[in-house]
Amino acid sequence: MINQTSRFLAREHSGLIEFSSRVIDIFSILLAAGLIAYFLKIDITNLKNWAQLVFIKVLLCLIIFKEANLYRSWRGRPFSDQFSRLIISYITSSIVIFLLWSALNLKVEIKIEQFLFWILLSGLFIFSFRAFAYTFIRQLRKKGVNQKKIIIFGAGQLGKALLHRTLNSPESGFLITGFIDNNKSHLEKISGIPIIGGTNELSNILKTKRIDEIWLALPLKAIDQIEKVIELTSNKNTAVRLIPDLFGLTLLNHSVTEFLGFPVIDLSVNRMVGINLFVKSCEDKILGLLFFLLTFPLMCIIALGLLLTSGSPIVFKQKRLGWDGKVFTIYKFRTMKPHDEPKNKVTQASLNDQRFTKVGKWLRKSSLDELPQIINVLQGRMSLVGPRPHVAQHENEYQKNIQGYVRRHSVKPGITGWAQVNDLRGEIKSLDDINRRLQHDLFYIENWSLWFDFRIILTTIIKIFFSRQAW
Repeated sequence: MINQTSRFLAREHSGLIEFSSRVIDIFSILLAAGLIAYFLKIDITNLKNWAQLVFIKVLLCLIIFKEANLYRSWRGRPFSDQFSRLIISYITSSIVIFLLWSALNLKVEIKIEQFLFWILLSGLFIFSFRAFAYTFIRQLRKKGVNQKKIIIFGAGQLGKALLHRTLNSPESGFLITGFIDNNKSHLEKISGIPIIGGTNELSNILKTKRIDEIWLALPLKAIDQIEKVIELTSNKNTAVRLIPDLFGLTLLNHSVTEFLGFPVIDLSVNRMVGINLFVKSCEDKILGLLFFLLTFPLMCIIALGLLLTSGSPIVFKQKRLGWDGKVFTIYKFRTMKPHDEPKNKVTQASLNDQRFTKVGKWLRKSSLDELPQIINVLQGRMSLVGPRPHVAQHENEYQKNIQGYVRRHSVKPGITGWAQVNDLRGEIKSLDDINRRLQHDLFYIENWSLWFDFRIILTTIIKIFFSRQAW
């Protein structure tokens, strides 16, 4: 639910951002080509072929990057999301240009080492220049440069979640100055941000305060309040953005289609069937085997370290709910000392939990304790990417208290997921915590694609080193 805000925030400067990003990409490719031609002394008679190849590479990057939504405002979006897209897009463009280089038989004019060095150097420049620009702008916003003052209309669950996400992302440049809400039962302040009135006070607030945007964190049924805000701001230079609580309806794949000539809204349609299910299965088997082979030596080292420091068992097994609510056994490296728990009760791990072993705490922090779940993937019980499976006892509680929770079982559970790469992991302290994860899980199910899975996998690798919630 929260991540949906990134779809619309700060589009006003998208033209400038798109132009600047294109300039960075074109300059990076040309700079790399110039350096290669100069230092590797490309024959002047081959410059024409070299120039044609560079021109094609530029066009490919501009087209593929555009399709990957890399030329838009990234305000309020995580660093890892942009660069996971960038890695996949650049690899795709490089594969295409390599095939063209081979098909046009340019191996004689442009040697393989020149070609590969140019591809690597271009990618390095693009990543470096984009990272510098991205970091520089974020630091300026942290210091208050180009900061936007926001009022949130709606002090309910969605409004609070928006506030907390904004407070945790000062580099986004959004400053929440207050709440508007007509419900008098709310507290006077939420995390230090005051509720400054209701709809009747909004007109006076806009006259006396500088407000750049109003975020409407309201359900769709509040159409009268939405229309009132639009009317009050019609002659003001204040942007109004609606963040509808669609996920409060617990819809699944709510898209619009046509059936027998009638427009039809799909309220609950599972996309993971037919060819999609086959593609997802192939992805898990191929990538799962690849990851298993790559990580097998590391798993052996971890297993030996656990055996020497805390003895056996090395692998922790636990019953979880998976696809269609079926119970399966999940595998993890053991991170805690052996201990007894009350019957039918599972105590969650917490930050500084005394039950952690020394090696186990490091495994949890780096997420390497999850590696044995690759075996679950190869068994067909889990997927590389999907909603994280929960303990059966906790699942029963969530299903009773959260409407639509069972919809997350319409796909296989995953080692990582959309909620996890958005820092929604670790100890679950309230139903609000699990509800936020559910919204991200449903968003993933609705929008599944191979591209989306690759982004999540790459982002997960980045998050291993930079996650705020890793412990």
